[in-house]
Order: sequence, then C-alpha cells, then structure tokens
Amino acid sequence: MGVITGFLMILAAIFIIIILPKFKVNIAIAILVGGLFLIFTLGANLEKVLHELLKWEFWRIILIVFLSLLIVALMEKIGYLKMMVDSVKNLAPSMGASMVSISAFIGLLPMPGGAYVSARLVDPIAKELNLNPIEATSLNYWFRHLWEYWWPLYTGVIVAADIFNVSIPDFVIHMMFLTLLAVIGGYIFIYRPVMLKKNRKVENREKKKSSEFSKLLYSSWPILVVMIATLGFRIDLFYSLLGVDILLIILLLGKKKYEDVKYGFKFALRPTFLGVTFAALFMKIAVLQTNSMYYTYEFFNMFGVPPFVVIILLPYLAGFMTGVTVAYVAATFPLLLAYPMTFPAIALAYASGYGGHLTSPVHLCLVLSAQHFKADIYKVIRRVSPAVAFVMGVTLLLYFIFT
Repeated sequence: MGVITGFLMILAAIFIIIILPKFKVNIAIAILVGGLFLIFTLGANLEKVLHELLKWEFWRIILIVFLSLLIVALMEKIGYLKMMVDSVKNLAPSMGASMVSISAFIGLLPMPGGAYVSARLVDPIAKELNLNPIEATSLNYWFRHLWEYWWPLYTGVIVAADIFNVSIPDFVIHMMFLTLLAVIGGYIFIYRPVMLKKNRKVENREKKKSSEFSKLLYSSWPILVVMIATLGFRIDLFYSLLGVDILLIILLLGKKKYEDVKYGFKFALRPTFLGVTFAALFMKIAVLQTNSMYYTYEFFNMFGVPPFVVIILLPYLAGFMTGVTVAYVAATFPLLLAYPMTFPAIALAYASGYGGHLTSPVHLCLVLSAQHFKADIYKVIRRVSPAVAFVMGVTLLLYFIFT
C-alpha cells in the first residue's frame, strides 16, 4: 500500500474514533472500531494480534485501572473523601484559595465528570465570593484538572506510559512539571484577575491548622501510601494499589459494611471505565501490528513537516474533537512512535493533547460544571485558553531546549 493511501486510512481511523461518539456510540466502542478498521485496511497478522491480547502486561494495565477506581469508591464510603475536602477548606488561607484547593483535591480522584462533583462542593464559596458564572466555572474547571498530566491513578497516564514503553514512576517524575506550569498559568490568567478584587481572608483558621492537617493526612493515607510505595520504593503500581485496596476492604468488613464493599466493586467494574482502557490498549496493538507509524512518518516527511508540528497537531486535534484524555492518547500516541519520543517530546504530546481536551466543548467536566453554574461554555473556554497556551508554549520551549 502506498504512503498516502496508508496515511488516509489512519486519518479515517482517527475520524471514526472522533465522530462515532457524536452519534452516542460509547467511546470504548469507537476506539475498538477504529482499531479494527486499521487492522483490516492496512493488514495485520491476526495470530500476532491475538497473542498480544493474551499477554499478562495487557491485562495488568486493565487491572490497575480497576484497582484505582476501587480505591476512589472505598474512600468515599469510609468517609475519607468528605474529611479530605473539609480539611482542605479549613487549611486554606483565603476563600479563593479554599475554593481552588477543594477543586484540586477532587482532581486527585479520577472520576468521569469530576468537575461537577467539585462544582457542587465549592458552590457555597463561589456564592460567598460573589463570583459570576464564568468566573466560578473557570476556576473550578481549571484547578480540577491540574493532575492528569502525571497522576498515576488516571487511565490516560497509565496507557500513555505503556504506549511509550516507560515505567510509570519515570513517566510521573518527568511529567510533574506540567502540573507546576498549570498552577502558574492558572494563577496568572484565571485566579489572580478574579481574586484581586474578591478574595477575603478566612477567619479563625490558626487554631484549627494543626488538627485539620492531621485530619488531612489521616483521610488521604490511601493515596499517600500508593504514591510513596510506587515512587519512593519503586513497588509496581499494581501491587501498591492492590495492597491499599485490601486494607480498605478489611476496614469496611470489620465494621460489617458489606454493602459499601459491594458498592466499591460495582463502581470499579463499570464497563465504561474498563472498556475504554481495553479499547485504548487494543488500539496500540492495532497501530503497532499494522506498522501505522511508518505511514505517518513517511507522509509528513514527504512534505517536510517538522516533527514538533506533528507532535502538537495530532494529539491536540484528537483531544479537542473528543474531550476525552484516553481517546487522544489511544488514537495518536502510537502514531508518534515513528519519531524519537524522548521525555521532552512525550511532554509536548501530552500537553498538546490535554490542551485540546481542556478547550473542547464536548469535555464532560466542562459541560456539567458549566450547567451547574449556568455559564456559557464558549466563554469559559475563552477564559481558560490563555492558561492552556501558556502550558503548551513553555513545554514547546523546553522541547527545543532539551531535544
């Protein structure tokens, strides 16, 4: 097959992944259809595809996602989640800082439409600060999404590390700076313009700080243990999550809260979550087994397109069109393997895809939180766009410096 024809087939696969959800097809099914389209149009050895599907590493990633979701559900039932939020609120030095801190803490817990959860929690603070709908939505939306660049409980991070064949601890360490950029960009372009006039000091916080910090540590111990075990002691994330999940289940069973344990498993076994993970990993296999990277590389090389343009453009467009992190990761990251994907390149690809994700009008978090505050989605996108441009721009500069 010719390079141009092969590349057109790849674009068709990406188009399938982007367009099917607009017809209310589940994103997991859309990704699967895109992968199958590649296999049957570009050609792949079906025996090798089956062999890859039966590997332990394939199912290990899916189990990691399941165990991550189980932690979230069990922490909610034990009451840790509410305690965490209350502690953060009481520790914050100002009302504005309290609002964005709560949004950020909810962001540590991977849940679809999570910005809607944080919107409900920060709504009283937004009203007390007299924020308009655009301001409230922008602050909540942006600071809810600080961690997904590297936080290993997110499916996109787990799948991206697998696609680029790097360990999760190495991925985390090299991608953490993106969160720092997001905090700086969010402060300069979103938080500061609003809070200069509206921020007020929180009263009577000094007496509570030590006890509130203790409550925060106590309620967040499951997350802290996973992070210390995985990053500090280099224990495989699968075993870190498994150990903490077992401890949480024991705690609930000791209190005879069998229904809460049952709820946790039902939540973590939702086909939507695990189906997306399966589909994303299948897409990676499809791309590798059809040699799709060759067609991508040769096509752009044919027209002299610089690698950094491709690394920015493909993930951004996929993120913008789908509003789903794992969709741009699954649809475009395997194609980038045609280039030398060092960590500066990986960071640029992830920041670009996430930039499209954050400015997408079909992003579930944006839609739900805007509905809650009764804000215009496109005005919110305009408000957060300078911060998105800041993160992408600095990451591109670092790419040029270190590549």
